[in-house]
Amino acid sequence: MNAPPFSIICMFMILSGCIIPESNHVAPDFYLLSDVRIDDNKSMGDSEISFYLREIELPRYLKDSRMVSRPTDHTIEFRESKRWGEPLEDGIARAISLNIVNQVHSSQFAIFPNRRKDGLNWDISVTFSAFEKASEHIVIEAKWSAKDKSGALVTGSYSSALPLEPNGGESLEISTYNLALDKLAKRILSSLISS
Repeated sequence: MNAPPFSIICMFMILSGCIIPESNHVAPDFYLLSDVRIDDNKSMGDSEISFYLREIELPRYLKDSRMVSRPTDHTIEFRESKRWGEPLEDGIARAISLNIVNQVHSSQFAIFPNRRKDGLNWDISVTFSAFEKASEHIVIEAKWSAKDKSGALVTGSYSSALPLEPNGGESLEISTYNLALDKLAKRILSSLISS
């Protein structure tokens, strides 16, 4: 007498467990940083430079693949559907290195995690404290140091808040990140050449 209601309940539970709800998953978009090529003229003339770019240092929250926005000074938001297509420190290192190379007549370089090549004149370290979208600006804050073969040290810092056009989209945002990294690379290069 109890068997039919029990079996009906079990059958109902088994069948209701097979219902798959409609998915609300949004496939993420992936973005890469790159160098900036404004013109083909080498702006630093006949300068030659060789360097090893050490591992880029980022705050822990920026090591996530999700892009970050900062709605207020004390909060961050991870953008679930907007992600970096590679580790952010790798993309930054490539963009800085290529931007430096694009500015000089000839150069040799190596980037972490590759081995340092013999004969490179400078070891460059860059530490970021901000690399995010904040109130319709791309905010980048970094400190860098470079040591030459003799042990002489050159240091500097870079801070920028480049404006974004309202509703410019992610491609404009990535272009602005690239432009800010180009300006950082030019600042580093200028200091290396003048030292």
